[in-house]
Amino acid sequence: MSRALALATRHSLSTQRDNGSWLATPDPRITETALCTLALAHSPHPGADRAAERGRAWLADGAAPQNHHPVAHAMEAALLSLALDTGGPIDVSHLSFADRALSARARLLQAIALYTGRATSGGTGPAALRTQLATAVAAQGRLKRWTRVELWSAHVLVETHFGDRTSARQAARRVADEQSPSGDFFANPVTTALAALALQAAAPGTAAARRCAEYLLTSQLPDGTWRFSTSDVWDTSLTVRAFHGAPAFDRHGLPAAVAFLVAAQNPDGGWPYRLGVESDNDTTAAVLIALDGASGAPGTTIRAGLRHLVRQQTADGLWRTWQSAGDPPVDDVVAHVVTALARHSGRHRVDLTAARGRLAERLGEQGRWHAGWYRGLPYATSEVLPALDAAVHAGGHPAARTLAETRNPDGGWPVEAAGPSTPAATGLALAALERGGLPHEEYWAPALGYLVETQRDDGTWPGVPLMYGPRPLLTHHPTHTHAFAVGGLFAGQRRLHTAEGIGATADKEG
Repeated sequence: MSRALALATRHSLSTQRDNGSWLATPDPRITETALCTLALAHSPHPGADRAAERGRAWLADGAAPQNHHPVAHAMEAALLSLALDTGGPIDVSHLSFADRALSARARLLQAIALYTGRATSGGTGPAALRTQLATAVAAQGRLKRWTRVELWSAHVLVETHFGDRTSARQAARRVADEQSPSGDFFANPVTTALAALALQAAAPGTAAARRCAEYLLTSQLPDGTWRFSTSDVWDTSLTVRAFHGAPAFDRHGLPAAVAFLVAAQNPDGGWPYRLGVESDNDTTAAVLIALDGASGAPGTTIRAGLRHLVRQQTADGLWRTWQSAGDPPVDDVVAHVVTALARHSGRHRVDLTAARGRLAERLGEQGRWHAGWYRGLPYATSEVLPALDAAVHAGGHPAARTLAETRNPDGGWPVEAAGPSTPAATGLALAALERGGLPHEEYWAPALGYLVETQRDDGTWPGVPLMYGPRPLLTHHPTHTHAFAVGGLFAGQRRLHTAEGIGATADKEG
């Protein structure tokens, strides 16, 4: 285990960027490549047709839609069909599209299909879709900036279909107002591709349309794909949380990482998941957890972050992810905020009783917690338990015991029960067992052996898509898999040291 930790630490230090952060390019998937391919296929910009052809080649070479959720499968199947111009009507008939959080996905697919002349199955008719989008644009409330751009872009496509050039141009101007100088929209290829379609439809030949196409051309990777957004602030907070306390990391990596996180704080006191976007409560809490006990973090930085979370608390004592009224609180975000506030308890007066009570209620209602931002029981259990007092449960916290029962015969844990073991899920499960007071040897030894055996020679582990974005789609960031697997190894190391300490004490007393 010591060698595995040394290899993992060496890899982490070797991949730290000059600004102190960590950032990894996510694995490819259909969503980004299909949308960017479709956008460039409708662009007259020089080189767009060739880039679209490269995107289509990747998509046609065995790209398969995600199948962990019916809406994820329907979305990627529809986008694949649109980009390759194959198949029948775009299907948005699944009942899951009726969910409030997912209905916008159906509207977006319908808008693209309408603009490109494809029939749809299910959903609303064109006239009803037009009314829905116009109503949403008129009464959008407080939305994430990229959500607004995607909404305006869909509105542009539908108004263009109906021939209302005035409405389409007005919405296109609002889209263009959000464009960065480099041509992208929040460095998000999904948002940028949708904006490119809208700008080409309603404002062709404009500087905004040109810059958008140029950004898509330069951001295409050599394999023909485009990738989901990177998340330097979130990745750095995860890495610090996993490695803080390891002497080599604390000496060589932590100071620059802390400096990066301090500099990444937004003027409102919160932290964004990546530089240059709005603050969210999950990243803010994660950074505050990461900075706990780390030298180099000014007290003013910590206090500003805490004030931000205090302002974001809802009337019922919970926290949403985003600063928008329509975003519901989710278990992992509430737990991260509670943990962060508890770690810095001397600097605020927030009563955490309601939030902790709600987390306990959720466990009682469902028998488990469900995370909003990562798939799987190990992540949800690992991240919620620190917000509660596991010590009051003799024999281990019930949530930890439930998780322990899902272990596979190979010693590892699956993302969800009965699935194959993965290093990330196994690392998270071990962290959860430690946090839940479950030290039983029959769980630890096989799991640590699994992590050691699955580690690659360069110190990393193979990974699977775990993080939601945009929900219900999943993406895989190698930095996340690394942090989660390492967290399990460090939990095992701490458990071993504790056992050795108890053994030494017993020998003396004997």
